Amino acid sequence: MKSIVELINELAPITPFLFAQRFDPADINMGTGQRIDFDYWLRNCMEPRRQFAGLEDAYGAYIKSFGSVC
Repeated sequence: MKSIVELINELAPITPFLFAQRFDPADINMGTGQRIDFDYWLRNCMEPRRQFAGLEDAYGAYIKSFGSVC
């Protein structure tokens, strides 16, 4: 399990292009905005003690969060 800080550190070096390839290979153009929004969500919408198995698990929770207010 990884903390929010560990996930943010893991996300930091991932470029928008690599982000799009990793999370949605069907849409390379979404990388810039989605990566920024995902980073913001991790930093501001998750409680500090929350843990995820990895970036993919956190990204799944991020996608599920659409429609709810953080």
